[in-house]
Amino acid sequence: MKAQAEPGAGLLLALVVSALATAAAAGWAGGEEPRTSPTLARQEAEQNAKTPAGKRYEGMLVSRVEEWLRSALVRCTEKAPPEELISFDAFVRVGAGGRAEEALFAPETAVARCVAPEFRSAKYPSPPQPSWWAKIEVRLK
Repeated sequence: MKAQAEPGAGLLLALVVSALATAAAAGWAGGEEPRTSPTLARQEAEQNAKTPAGKRYEGMLVSRVEEWLRSALVRCTEKAPPEELISFDAFVRVGAGGRAEEALFAPETAVARCVAPEFRSAKYPSPPQPSWWAKIEVRLK
């Protein structure tokens, strides 16, 4: 899905969300350092995104993420140096209640660090299973 950022921002954002279920170890919670590697989260997301539950969750998640992420990206890209305006992936482990249990970014750019609090505090759709990993590709142009 592609969406044009707010007028005049010169930012094209493509959100591609794939979801997966995994029994990952306990991770980010209230400031705790993440324990799952972005590499592992990516591998599992790519293997499991094709499940029927993953496809349904993806549809729900895409519309919700775009609602709150667009304004944060506009704010964060305006402050970032040009060399930091590169695409990144966000991996969010969503708990049964729709809250982030862990949020990782690869690569961890200045823009990714700037929007990280938004990913960690957002209310996500309730996942098909507890500790559901969602991969959100944020493409900056």
